[in-house]
Amino acid sequence: MKDIKKLKKEILIRDDRIASEREQESIILANLGQSVYSSGSADVEALKDLKNSVSGMDKEIQGLEDSLRRLLVNEEKRAAGSEEMKSLKVELRNIKNKEEPLFEELGRSGWELWKSGGSIHENMEKALEDLIKAEARLQAAEEAVFRTEHDPGNRAVRLLTKSKAFFLAGRRKTASSALDRLWNRAGEKLQKQIPSDVFTGTPAALPASTLEALDKRREEIIGKLSDLKQEIEALDNELEKMPGKGGGKRRVSWIESSLEDKHNELEDVFRELGRLWLEQSGGKSSDTAVEKRRKEWLAVNRRIRKIEEEQNAFRAHIEYLEISRSGKDKADQVELKAEEVKNRQAELKALKKELSSIEKKLAARKENLPELPGKNQT
Repeated sequence: MKDIKKLKKEILIRDDRIASEREQESIILANLGQSVYSSGSADVEALKDLKNSVSGMDKEIQGLEDSLRRLLVNEEKRAAGSEEMKSLKVELRNIKNKEEPLFEELGRSGWELWKSGGSIHENMEKALEDLIKAEARLQAAEEAVFRTEHDPGNRAVRLLTKSKAFFLAGRRKTASSALDRLWNRAGEKLQKQIPSDVFTGTPAALPASTLEALDKRREEIIGKLSDLKQEIEALDNELEKMPGKGGGKRRVSWIESSLEDKHNELEDVFRELGRLWLEQSGGKSSDTAVEKRRKEWLAVNRRIRKIEEEQNAFRAHIEYLEISRSGKDKADQVELKAEEVKNRQAELKALKKELSSIEKKLAARKENLPELPGKNQT
């Protein structure tokens, strides 16, 4: 039993080896078919249909591969463009944040320059007109407060004056707050209406030139964003023409899956072409590549046959051992039955002897057996 298990294990080991060789044979047949196709050996009538199948599938695969290459390049462009757009939008927000304090600084510097009589551009007053009006309102409010606070009069008049002064103080505070809120707006108007070089040599030169540089950069960014948007729209239009459905990632996945299926189908056709060529050719090939594959196929088949012969040898030994074990079992049964028969024969002999003794006794008794009383009496 132990020997049979070992032999069966050897058969299983060779089953794995045969499976491995079959896989190798499958690859060799596919390579043989490809070599047959490439060499022109498939031009014979019997192989023509398979050759046409290969040609058609090859074109489909090339088309899918071209589409995949374009799609991957486009998706890389799209990702780079989207990333650049994000960075540019962040930079736009940063420019806006940088401008706020610069507008205020330019507004204050321009205001001080104008108040000192340094009107250096014809648009200066127009750009500062909101500040000028706000300051006029503030001065008017302050003068009204001053007059009210110093207005002589009786007690009742003073009470009214105090209330009015409180009201006017509120107006002055409102006018002052309005003036503070206008610095940014004034700076923005100065930046838009007056060239930065006009402020050269003044305290407003630095904020004005910085704002001009920021504005120039903003225009560059806006132009670049417009170009990127157009580029992404063009990529979207091209995407719609690509195989598959959905977005770029889904189409890439679909094409890759389709390519895998097509390559498997093509390999099957090549394998069938190789197998059919072997059946049709019946001998060597003048093409070096085809002949090389044919020899590889012959070699792998020899290896398979050798392994199968080894398996048959193991099976023969297993069969021999199983028959031997069966013969031993039968021999044991025969021996057992023979012993049983022997014992039964002994029992039979004893029984026969007892029976013979009984028969002798019976005959002796019968011979001396007296007649029963009353028999033959009338």
